[in-house]
Amino acid sequence: MSDPARRAVACRHWRWMPGMLVRYGDGQVWYRLADGDGYGLPFRHVPPDPRDAWPDLTDPATLGCLLALVRELRPYACVEYCGGYWRVVDPQDERWDTDRGFGPWATEAEALVAALEAAP
Repeated sequence: MSDPARRAVACRHWRWMPGMLVRYGDGQVWYRLADGDGYGLPFRHVPPDPRDAWPDLTDPATLGCLLALVRELRPYACVEYCGGYWRVVDPQDERWDTDRGFGPWATEAEALVAALEAAP
């Protein structure tokens, strides 16, 4: 499991969402979470040991779900690439910036995970 994926699932605001691409067990088993539409495994599915499941943060749909989780906590959050690194900012609150003291973040996923971790 990648470090950002491990950090994401450890966040108190983390939850699995429909559309996320999940790696399970030894990493060779992949599935996309579904919500009753018959695609992938049912959203209610929880692996026998959730520590064996992690999100694929390179998947665009999973990254979008991660952004949705951040925006539930900070509705105006924006992801931006500037000066060779990624960060998440809130234009409604200039004091809140995830790279302050933590970044810079090499990937969009790392910046979003940092934003989820920084949420109160």
